[in-house]
Amino acid sequence: MQSVQKLKKELQLNTELTDLLDVLKGIASSEFRALERNKERFAKFLNAFEGFFQMIDFSLAEHPFARDRSGKLGIIMVTSDEGFMGGLNTKVINAALNYDGADKAALIIIGERGAGYLKGLGRAFTPFPGVKADSCYESALGLKDFIMKEGLAGTFSKLMLIYPRPVSFTMQKIEILKLLPCGELFEKQGAIHGAVDGKQDLFTEKVIIESSLSGIIEYLVSAWIAEKLYEVFEDSKLSEFSARTVHLEESYQLLLERGKSIGFQYFRSHHDLVDKGMRETFSARMISKKG
Repeated sequence: MQSVQKLKKELQLNTELTDLLDVLKGIASSEFRALERNKERFAKFLNAFEGFFQMIDFSLAEHPFARDRSGKLGIIMVTSDEGFMGGLNTKVINAALNYDGADKAALIIIGERGAGYLKGLGRAFTPFPGVKADSCYESALGLKDFIMKEGLAGTFSKLMLIYPRPVSFTMQKIEILKLLPCGELFEKQGAIHGAVDGKQDLFTEKVIIESSLSGIIEYLVSAWIAEKLYEVFEDSKLSEFSARTVHLEESYQLLLERGKSIGFQYFRSHHDLVDKGMRETFSARMISKKG
């Protein structure tokens, strides 16, 4: 059995760690709620963005960003540099490496911890810094510029984005999103353009296009990719906060149970020590009287 002093120090340390985890858990939960309240602005943007496709007919446009074509695959993985993630980074990377064609794909990874893990597997990749909660938009613009440049250069003709999406406060799902090509984006126009109730859409006929269709497509794709990356980065931060909260809660409960066990040992040892002292005092008095 450990000494009373050692048990007392261990109990004190356990109590301090428990209080610390409780505070960290509260911070992660608050950050999740604050970021979640701003999610609706992405839906508003997409509703306004789709208006561009009501004005121009892209059905005859030939552009690598608007049509599927054979070529190299690119995969972007979004990982976090924060602690207490409960293996979320590993799940993202494993999902990416298990994707069909990943063995020959151009790999792009966001986050130093994820890059370190991928480096240990001996895979070549292009690294990007981890995303901070207060700079998601700036990070999205930086990665968007890289995607547009490499996509037009033919580095990859198909680009997939893999990231953790928060299903709920306590659950995250590894999501796979196709960024390039954006054929589905331009196909939306087909259902809107043309006759409405038997009458031709006059607004569409009167649109004067000064720029080339190719330039318009690249502009729209650039704006769409920037918005999706911004949304994905915020979703990743939400997943990070929720995963951290769950992991901290599990650790918090373990420390509470451990504290109860240490407390029982401490009070038992303390009781035994007091009992031993009383018996020794009683024995000393009896010996003194007999003497």
